[in-house]
Amino acid sequence: MSPRDSVTSAPEKKTTRNRKNPTSDKERVRAYQARKRETHKEIKVFISTEQKQALIKLCDEAGKTQAEMLEHLIEAETKRKGFS
Repeated sequence: MSPRDSVTSAPEKKTTRNRKNPTSDKERVRAYQARKRETHKEIKVFISTEQKQALIKLCDEAGKTQAEMLEHLIEAETKRKGFS
């Protein structure tokens, strides 16, 4: 009797996504944005090209995303001015 014969049934794989009706990219993005809006607020700003390049350099040096860096800079300035 081989080891394969002793197994009566193979464990079923856990399905992690619906293959019959997959979610479109657009729907996934909307769901992500809706979850994000529960804890965050969106801002849209225009800044000079030079300041944008400076922000990119700061982010690269710190290993942070632009959003993380902006949050860090805002927190640092509010602490410096005693707002919090």
